[in-house]
Amino acid sequence: MTGSASGSCHCGAVRFIARFPSRFVAHCHCGSCRHAHGAAFVTWAGFPSPQVEVVDGHDSLMVHESSPGVRRSFCGECGTKLFYASDRWPGETHVALATFEEPLDRAPSGHAFYEEHVSWLPPLAAPPE
Repeated sequence: MTGSASGSCHCGAVRFIARFPSRFVAHCHCGSCRHAHGAAFVTWAGFPSPQVEVVDGHDSLMVHESSPGVRRSFCGECGTKLFYASDRWPGETHVALATFEEPLDRAPSGHAFYEEHVSWLPPLAAPPE
């Protein structure tokens, strides 16, 4: 599929575009993502880094090294978590799915680190892959 999807932070200070194809869309249940986002899990869309471009708000984009080799980017104005990059997956940028304004080229299709999921999460409709 060709095309792209755009997105932004909550306040609109940081805007980005991601060009298809994506590599994956999956729900991450790891403790680090859960704590960074304050959520039961975070759904990420993975792209080769050159396919993700910040088109507005470079000066508002902040980076936090949440653990050695892991960089989480967020809007310095409103705090929205936008991007994840790690030495574990060089050349990839993971984008928080909820920050997109248009549909992507695929739907979520799996779960990462499900063994770390929160105990209060209701049973999932389909078993994790």
